Amino acid sequence: MWYPPGHMQAFLIHRGAKHLALFLCVLFVCGTSSAQKTKIGSDHASSDHPLWRVDLQSLGYPQKNPDLQRRRNFANFDTISFVSDDIIAATFITREDIPNLQRREDPNHLRPYRLHAVFLDAATGKILHTLDWPTDDPNAGLFPRREGGFLLLTVEHIVSYSADWTPLKELPLSELVSDNASIRGISESPSGRSLVIKLLHSPSPVCYTVRTDTLDSSQLSCGLLDIFTASDNGIVAPEKLPSGGDLLEKASGGAFLQYGASVGALPANDRRNHNLSNTGDIRTVCSPCTGMPQFVNNDKFVVYSTSYLSIVDRNGKVSFTEFFNAFQNWIDEFGRPVRSAANGQRFVLATNVTQDRSVQTFGGSRDIHFSLAVHMSTGDLPAELPYDVKIYDLPSAKWIFTLQINADHLQKIWGLALSPNGNKLVIDSGGVIHVFALPPSSATDNKR
Repeated sequence: MWYPPGHMQAFLIHRGAKHLALFLCVLFVCGTSSAQKTKIGSDHASSDHPLWRVDLQSLGYPQKNPDLQRRRNFANFDTISFVSDDIIAATFITREDIPNLQRREDPNHLRPYRLHAVFLDAATGKILHTLDWPTDDPNAGLFPRREGGFLLLTVEHIVSYSADWTPLKELPLSELVSDNASIRGISESPSGRSLVIKLLHSPSPVCYTVRTDTLDSSQLSCGLLDIFTASDNGIVAPEKLPSGGDLLEKASGGAFLQYGASVGALPANDRRNHNLSNTGDIRTVCSPCTGMPQFVNNDKFVVYSTSYLSIVDRNGKVSFTEFFNAFQNWIDEFGRPVRSAANGQRFVLATNVTQDRSVQTFGGSRDIHFSLAVHMSTGDLPAELPYDVKIYDLPSAKWIFTLQINADHLQKIWGLALSPNGNKLVIDSGGVIHVFALPPSSATDNKR
């Protein structure tokens, strides 16, 4: 394949040899499926014209301290989510003023952080309710429950709340493993029925799946990497991540591994539907392959890297592949740029702009402006320099909506989510919440 002058150098600047390995692997593994690509037809919109926009600064959002929000670990926690088709939950962290003279082991000590949740009407943006919780660590957030309401998860415990914001049940994390264990990874299933938590417990990590309706939990097999995606009946994770060196060798050495679910965590009527071993056996879904996986429903997941995205089923069959133009936009695979609707029919993808929107010249060509998140942290934003947001509809097998980003109105994407029915998109641009209407789904089966 021929590369335009400067293209490969720019690619190496952006993510280094690591991402060249990902790109080469895509050419070897997924290139054959590009002929099967569905013709794309998109409805276009602009970030200038949302249904509504709400600024949370008046409710305490610390506008001048973005580093505090980044400490939440965006690989595990979302800043925005739909707790139902009608209610959106926006969350943020503040630092508390506390006296220096206090003992942390004192059960009554003051917590140094506070998690805030603002519940908004999805149709109008009206504030419906607010809650806040003190916590010892900024790694905290909310997860929707399938039955309505949400889970509060902090380093201390999980608490379930009803749709009317009433606490229902508490699960201390110390009941799963000893107090000295730390959270290494969290992944909620697309349906909102279950949550998988990976805890570091010497000498190796241990995973638990938690039912969001009852908080019943059970242990299941999982790998060493913190990066993984969970459905209601198993985990898919990379076997390893490329780390440079011999590019061809690294590109051809990856695999996606599928870990069986613990049957005890599944509703009785779902146990007969999952096709994985009840004992947690591991099998290879795709090899050789590489990228980041993200479930969109219990049967399919998306695989993405800097320059491509594919839809893959539980048997490794690729049904759709899209390659992106590195001179136009790219995907930050460490920023969790893909989110799905709870009905499993749609997913959203956020991409980054490659070239700066202001015209700059360097050597007679436009200056290449890459992401500020070159530290390759698993806590990157979904899009530091957003180019567009695209919605893919699985029943019609095509992109059905593209939101072009105007940087004057939406500078960064800190979080994004689809409503459970897939008819609305919400974006958090750093304390400013934007909601957009999507084309209604034509799918007749919207089972979650």
